[in-house]
Parts: sequence; structure tokens; C-alpha cells
Amino acid sequence: MLACVRCGKGKNIISMSRHKKGSSGAGGTWALRAPIHSRVQKANLHAYMGKKYCTKCLRIVKVNFTQPPVTVATSV
Repeated sequence: MLACVRCGKGKNIISMSRHKKGSSGAGGTWALRAPIHSRVQKANLHAYMGKKYCTKCLRIVKVNFTQPPVTVATSV
């Protein structure tokens, strides 16, 4: 499973283009335009307590686990 347990963030396929001389349209020809490739972006996943979390969710989850429970003092 390559996705965050909390938010579901996983891999993302994007179109990537490298800059090539003549590809900006300023005096270049159509044959010299930059080729577009598919590229996979992967989420930055970390294993914590047996589950995988992305970096953003890991911060939230760790704070919830490390904070001591709040006790309310009642006076009688």
C-alpha cells in the first residue's frame, strides 16, 4: 500500500518538460520544442506505529500520541 493511511495521498503522474533551446517560441522552430515526458511523483511516506503516513499527517499524529491526557480538577 503506497498511500497515506490518514489522507490517502499517494503517487501522482504529471507531465514534465525540460527546457530546450528554441522551445520557448522566441525564434525557435517547432521541431526543436521540448519533449514532454510522464513522470511519477511519490508521496513522502514514513512508517509510524505500523502504519504509513505522509509528512504532514505524521506531524499531526505524533502530536496526538505524545500529548498527555488533560485532567480536569473539580473542587467539592
